[in-house]
Amino acid sequence: MDKCPVTKAWRILGRPWRLVIIDRLLSSPKTFNELLESMPGISSRTLSKALKELRSAGLVERICDGRRHYYALTDAGRDLKTVIRAVRNWSEKWIKGESQHQRAIRARHRSQQLGETSG
Repeated sequence: MDKCPVTKAWRILGRPWRLVIIDRLLSSPKTFNELLESMPGISSRTLSKALKELRSAGLVERICDGRRHYYALTDAGRDLKTVIRAVRNWSEKWIKGESQHQRAIRARHRSQQLGETSG
């Protein structure tokens, strides 16, 4: 077993979509469908697997209000807020151009606007 703390963290956080899921949950708990809608390009199967792994790692918990199930960050997950903020700041500074995620959001927004005006 590797003793390097960065390597241990990367085994959990470095997998696809993990930091994005944590980012989406920083604002508030979300249902599975809310998470799915907020992340264009992720499949429901991939999201389900990622949430299961994040739950196993103790970063996300599944809560029920009696009617619906929500996913929320644990204290350990919320403690990643500064990491997420640092990654976002680094990306905005060093990664140029529009990301696939940004293009998907813009396209969805455009199609919603077209739907509103054609009705």
